[in-house]
Amino acid sequence: MSLFNEEETELEYSSEYSRARKRAMYLLGSRDYSSKALKEKLLNNYSRDTAERVIEDMKSYGFLNDEEYAKKLASSLIRGKKYGACRAKSEMKRRGVSELDAEEALSEYEKEDYSDQLICLIEKKYEDRIQDRDDRRRTVAALARRGYGFSEIKEAVLTVLRRQAEEDEEEYE
Repeated sequence: MSLFNEEETELEYSSEYSRARKRAMYLLGSRDYSSKALKEKLLNNYSRDTAERVIEDMKSYGFLNDEEYAKKLASSLIRGKKYGACRAKSEMKRRGVSELDAEEALSEYEKEDYSDQLICLIEKKYEDRIQDRDDRRRTVAALARRGYGFSEIKEAVLTVLRRQAEEDEEEYE
């Protein structure tokens, strides 16, 4: 009788594993995930052992790579969404990237000068809001929430204000 129960348990486990594996493949087919995020998704429907086994299999097949995911996410957040390094790091941790992988991926962007990116962002989105003192304060707060440092923000705002003043002088000449 116990042999029959063991075989039945093994069949149930292999069936669950098969479903979990298909689910993981489906999820990874639509977008990249960190190991932690994929595991959380799988734990909604499958046991911890099954989820961990599927994660290890996905890693061994090369479908799941936390370091590559961290690099892609860092690029997307820094270049695409124009976040500062601080905000990008917190967003990466929220999405399940380990502290070590996040720091390693962001180290590539530490040497970069964010001033041009910040100036472009201000000119595109906040240019009409930096003339008034209260609006400028709100703009600085919004940029700080994006993860930029106050010294970087101050310098970029002053640069944009200087450019605006130069453009105004040219118009009056």
